[in-house]
Amino acid sequence: MSAMMSGLSLRMLAAPLAICLAFAAAPASASTQEAIAFVETVSEEAIAIISDKSASPEEREVAFRTLLNNNADMDRIAAFALGQYLRTPNEAQRTEYRELVENFIVKVYVTRLTDYNNEKLTILGARERGENQAIVQSEIRFTTGRQPVSVDWWLVQKDGGYKIFDVNVVGVWLAQEQRSAFTSVIRTNGGNFDALLQHLRTQIGRVEAGEDIGVTAAN
Repeated sequence: MSAMMSGLSLRMLAAPLAICLAFAAAPASASTQEAIAFVETVSEEAIAIISDKSASPEEREVAFRTLLNNNADMDRIAAFALGQYLRTPNEAQRTEYRELVENFIVKVYVTRLTDYNNEKLTILGARERGENQAIVQSEIRFTTGRQPVSVDWWLVQKDGGYKIFDVNVVGVWLAQEQRSAFTSVIRTNGGNFDALLQHLRTQIGRVEAGEDIGVTAAN
C-alpha cells in the first residue's frame, strides 16, 4: 500500500511540472523535429507563467487556461475520459461536463505549479506513432538530487500542428487514469451521468478551498 501511495504521490507531483518545462532537445529525425519543437514552445510559455511571481493566482489561472486550450486537444481528452459512457450525456450535460473538466484541470495544475522552482525537463528523443501522432520522451531532473522522473508526451496532429493528448509520468498515462476514475464514478452510481458532474463540482470546490488532490479526480 505504501508503495502504491508513493507512486501516486510521485505522479501527482511530477505531472504539472511535465506540462511546464522542456529544455535541451536530443537529435531526432526531420519527421519528429516538429513534435520536439512543439513541446519546447509550450514549455517556454509555461515557464513564463510560473516565473511571473507578480501575477495573482487568478492571472496565472487565466494564462494557464489559455496555454491549455491552445496546446492540448481538450475535446479529445474529455471525450476519451468518458470511455463507454461517451454517448450517455445529453447535450446540456455534455456542455457542462466539458467546462467542468477544463476548470478542474486548470485549477489543479495552477495550484501545483506554484510549488516548483528550478527543476528542468530534458527531452531525450521522439518517435512517430502512426501517421498523425508522435511520442516525445523526456525526464524531469531535480535540483534537489532526487532521481529523475521519466515523462512521455503523446501528441496528436490537429489544425496543422501538434496538440497534447496525454502525458505518461513514471509509467502511467494520466488521461487513461482519468478515464478509469470518471467511468468508475458513473458505474458506481448506476450509470447516472449527473453523478460525475456533481463529483467534478465537488472536486473543484475542494481545490478552491485549498485541498491537495490529484488531477485524476479519483478521490
